[in-house]
Amino acid sequence: MSGRSGDKAPLSVAVRPPAHAWQLLFAAASTGGAYTSGSYGAYGRLAAWQSMAALAGCPEGAAADEVEARVRDCTWHVFEADTEWFEQVAWDIGLAALAPGHRRLAVLAATDTD
Repeated sequence: MSGRSGDKAPLSVAVRPPAHAWQLLFAAASTGGAYTSGSYGAYGRLAAWQSMAALAGCPEGAAADEVEARVRDCTWHVFEADTEWFEQVAWDIGLAALAPGHRRLAVLAATDTD
């Protein structure tokens, strides 16, 4: 979304499946950003797993089956914003997990631009 030309909404949000959230988090953790090399395979998966668990509201050290159930129960959203902060490059992440019952929203927003 370019947004700065005035032809786009200042905020766009779309529902995505949990697998899409996983792909965003794993790509960021395993390959890094503009100035880092990332954590690669296993450590990248671990970081992505920990991020998914936290966004889904799992307590630290939750069992894998609990994390999987909570992740599947959440509604996952990606977002972009028309701000000076989001540069709309590969390293921007806007991700939100809405818990069942809509009483908890966890948001992760990150950028690795200058």
